[in-house]
Amino acid sequence: MRIALAQIQSGAEPTANLGLVEEYTRRAADAGARLVLFPEATMCRFGVPLAPIAEPLDGSWASAVRAIAERAGIVVVAGMFAPADDGRVTNTLIATGPGVDTHYDKIHLYDAFGFTESTTVAPGHEPVVISVDGDSGPVNVGLTLCYDVRFPELYVELAQRGAQLITVHASWGTGPGKLEQWTLLARARGDGTAYRDLVSRYREMAESLGFEGHIAWAEAMT
Repeated sequence: MRIALAQIQSGAEPTANLGLVEEYTRRAADAGARLVLFPEATMCRFGVPLAPIAEPLDGSWASAVRAIAERAGIVVVAGMFAPADDGRVTNTLIATGPGVDTHYDKIHLYDAFGFTESTTVAPGHEPVVISVDGDSGPVNVGLTLCYDVRFPELYVELAQRGAQLITVHASWGTGPGKLEQWTLLARARGDGTAYRDLVSRYREMAESLGFEGHIAWAEAMT
């Protein structure tokens, strides 16, 4: 099964970011991908108030992503923000396409090194595995977001729930050692429980790997 990793740089305008989702999904489908992965915060970048941006999962932004996936005929996984019951938002992945319509709310929030994501973001509680039609049968795909990658128990749980591939969608911060942390954690999570694919909107990392503004490709051997 061919998988597209869309290394985009989302901005502060959700409608403009939908245009990137449309473009990269079409490119992925044209190249034979069954699954296209977008970064955390595809809907809107961090650094702006999120509550006014957040929309419910049946709102216009998520509905547009569903329509894009339906037109392309492939599964799309993209980061968005939805209103939480307590006035905060959830940091969410929408997963939609043939046979798939669900979401994952980030479980492990980034409360570290002077940053407190939980001030504005409510945590999720439930691991999520989706099933994507592969070349020779369904592929079970576990979904995770950014800081989740530091918690191996989640990846073990996803594998126990049948995940053959686990995705990590991030908006990885810049700074000294951040690229090294990302690659180390990626290797650590590739610990034999499942294959993993990682996609991030971190410009320095994407540029260093030659991916920024491009699609990277992966093949799930199932």
